[in-house]
Amino acid sequence: MSLDGLLFGTAGVPNSTVKKNNPVEGVKRIHELGLDCMQLEFAHGVRMKEEVSSALRKASYELGIPLTSHGPYYINLNAREQDKIDSSVERIIQTAKISDLCGAESMTFHAAFYMKDSPYDVFDLVEKSMNVIEERLSRLDIEIELRPELTGKTSQFGSLEELISLTKCVGSVKPCMDFSHLYARTGKYNTYEEMNEVLGQLKEELGANSLSNMHIHVSGISSNSKGDLKHLNLEKSKFNWKDMVRVLKDNNCSGYVISNSPNLEDDAIMLKEYYAAL
Repeated sequence: MSLDGLLFGTAGVPNSTVKKNNPVEGVKRIHELGLDCMQLEFAHGVRMKEEVSSALRKASYELGIPLTSHGPYYINLNAREQDKIDSSVERIIQTAKISDLCGAESMTFHAAFYMKDSPYDVFDLVEKSMNVIEERLSRLDIEIELRPELTGKTSQFGSLEELISLTKCVGSVKPCMDFSHLYARTGKYNTYEEMNEVLGQLKEELGANSLSNMHIHVSGISSNSKGDLKHLNLEKSKFNWKDMVRVLKDNNCSGYVISNSPNLEDDAIMLKEYYAAL
């Protein structure tokens, strides 16, 4: 994927879409709104018919609205039972298959919960599963970026450091950066300087390409000592979204910026307009 600059879109079909359950109508609505991309949400499972995926691919291509995707919430590569780990692997593969049919090039998911285990042990398990997934997708001839998400709760695998390490270990893995989650998880990284530090770390550890090919989530957020509680609209949150946009622009970042706020497209449009005005 080579993108020039940032593309702004929504996590799922925009709220103002007349047929809310129709992703093809969602892509058309994104285009009408002047937004740039859309993320397919498979949060409650992969249940898309193949004819829908081919119609989506066609609409995405014709309107110039690229797609990303988000896997089901029931993924935990550190589950207690092996069959639950196997099911999680299967869910990631199913998401990758349907995402590929839709023409999406980047898919994200929450990889695991610590379940009171040592983060080091959990990392090893996640890495092992990701290698299995990479090999199976390679056999299916599916090329898609697998992007574990930077998670907002301290009980979840997915810290900045973990994602950087995993990217170094598994060829098809790249991070999905969620700056609001990073703020909720750590209570830090909410100033221009701190966010600039994060981008500097990505560039130093993963190379310049890590900034020219990004998949970013953003929303307002409320949090406590255990991390994020719920997503809010950007204007109702303490998350410093303007500095985030400035720092991405100043570092010549390219990629997808997906609004995860409850008001989806309103915040996506606000982000895009602020970016364009800089």
